[in-house]
Amino acid sequence: MAVHFFHCTDGVDLVVDRVGREVRHSHEVARQARLVADGMMAALPDYDEWQNWAVHVYDARGEVEIVPFLVESRDKLAA
Repeated sequence: MAVHFFHCTDGVDLVVDRVGREVRHSHEVARQARLVADGMMAALPDYDEWQNWAVHVYDARGEVEIVPFLVESRDKLAA
């Protein structure tokens, strides 16, 4: 099991994951990134410029994956 860090950015602002999450399998990385993105969007319901945001996932060796925020997920959470 490897620790991955899920940093969120729009290229200007940055939310740093200082704790990380243990991810058992590589195919779970994108799912965890979506949960992080959904959590941020749910925490800031009045913010509406998520289209430029992405989760940058890192492990001990460097960047693993970039997962864009899905604005459609935010819309589903708000409904």
